[in-house]
Amino acid sequence: MLFHNCLFTLGTFTLVTGVKTKHPDILFVAEKCRDLDPHCFNLIAQDGSQCLKSTFAKKNCQLTCMVCGEIEKKYDVRNVPELLKPIAWLIGIWRAESGGKAIFPTIPVFTYGEQLDFSLPTSNLKALQALNYTAFAWDMNNHEELHSEYGFITIKPNTKEVAMSTVMNNGFVMIEQGPLRGKSMKLVLQDIGRISFSRDLPVHGTIREIRLLDSDTLEQRFLMETLTHRMQVHTFIRYKKIYPK
Repeated sequence: MLFHNCLFTLGTFTLVTGVKTKHPDILFVAEKCRDLDPHCFNLIAQDGSQCLKSTFAKKNCQLTCMVCGEIEKKYDVRNVPELLKPIAWLIGIWRAESGGKAIFPTIPVFTYGEQLDFSLPTSNLKALQALNYTAFAWDMNNHEELHSEYGFITIKPNTKEVAMSTVMNNGFVMIEQGPLRGKSMKLVLQDIGRISFSRDLPVHGTIREIRLLDSDTLEQRFLMETLTHRMQVHTFIRYKKIYPK
C-alpha cells in the first residue's frame, strides 16, 4: 500500500553466500545448497517431520530441511504453528526491483519498487499467534523511499478468515480481514485510525488482494476509496522471492 508525500531512509539487505552445514568439515556455497523441487517449501511448512520420514524430502528438500545451508530461525517453515500453516506460503522476503504501478486521481502516476517480509514470531507467545510483517517501497524515478508499514497477519481459529493489522509511517493504522482461498486472500478494511495532521484524504475503504502465482512469485493489488473518489485500483505489483531460496 502506498500513500504519496512520504519519505525516509532506504534500507539495505544482504545475503550470505557461503554457510557451514551440520557436518563441520564441509562448506557449501549458497548456489549449490538448494531445493530440487519447487514444492518443498509448502510441503515442509505443512509437516516438518517430512524432513525425517520422507525419502522425497530427504533427496529434494535439503535447503528447507537444513541438511545443508542455514536458514534464519524466523523463516524456518519446519516451526510453523498449526494455526498459521494455511498462510505459511507467505513466509520469506519478497522483492520487486521495479514494475510496481501507483495510480489515483489525486496523484501523478508513478512506478515503484517494494520489499515485503513475512516471518515467524521469535518467541513462544501465549496470545494469538501471527506472522510478523514489514514492507517498504521506493520511487523508481528518484530512488527515494515512499512508504513503510509494520504489522501482523493471522487467522481466526477454526476458520479460513485472515486478519491483518498494520501501522504506517504516514500516520495510519489499519485493520483488514477477509477470506483465504487456497494461496490467495482478499482483505477488506474493517477499521482505520490516523493522526490528526495527516495530509492524505480520509480513506473510507480499501481492498488488499494477495495471491501466490507460483513458488517464487507473489502478486498484490490494492484498491482504495477516499472521501472524494470511489473504490478503484491504487497499486499493483509482482514480487520475486529472494529469501529463503
